[in-house]
Amino acid sequence: MNCPSCNSVLEPGRLELGLTLCLACARANPVPKVRGAMVYAHKTAGAICLMAPDDFTRYRKLTNRRGQQSVLRNVLHANGRAV
Repeated sequence: MNCPSCNSVLEPGRLELGLTLCLACARANPVPKVRGAMVYAHKTAGAICLMAPDDFTRYRKLTNRRGQQSVLRNVLHANGRAV
């Protein structure tokens, strides 16, 4: 089997693992890792939400608590203060 990007012969070890790109093409175009976070949509159980790395960074920024503050302040206009 040949690599669809560069048409070179795939290494036998990569074929056994079910990979379709040769090592050179895989290193040249890395796939970003999927990140996950626990989301609690209701009281009884959480769920894992899988997302792209940039979405994960934004999610962490919005849901990260600073000290004893509420997370709601992260998404409100002017940090929840009266303007």
